Amino acid sequence: MESKLLIQLLIVSISPFGLLKAQKAIASTGTTASGSGGSASYTVGQIDYKQKGTNAQVMEGVQHSYEILTLAVEDLDSKERNILLYPNPVKDLLFVDFSDKNYQDSNYVLFDSQGKLIKKGNLSQQRSELDLSLLPSSVYIIQVFQKNQIIKSFKIIKK
Repeated sequence: MESKLLIQLLIVSISPFGLLKAQKAIASTGTTASGSGGSASYTVGQIDYKQKGTNAQVMEGVQHSYEILTLAVEDLDSKERNILLYPNPVKDLLFVDFSDKNYQDSNYVLFDSQGKLIKKGNLSQQRSELDLSLLPSSVYIIQVFQKNQIIKSFKIIKK
């Protein structure tokens, strides 16, 4: 009996512990709820991953979930106007051309790539020009409105 126990201890002591895997949890939150019928505990954790790369690299980290939400929906009943913005990329002057002559009560709003308001103004002619010469080279978003409803959005590249 003692020899069996000794052999088992010997086997356990020389076994490679690096091959043994244990569960681990990165717990974000959790609690224990108790009642008259017993208790229950839970944890809310994060997903841990380990990726083996080339040249014996091991990259560890936490996977974060994300969700993409649509914050606004354009009115599908409104008829999209034929609007041209040119040239794109622009150096100094950007032209806004309404091809259907319906430009009354139109205006524009210009945002930078972080969403900061840069410039806004009225579009009072069928072919209006916007001076962008003082703006630094970047990517901008211009939105064209008519009667306080968005008609079209454009991405503009400033040289």
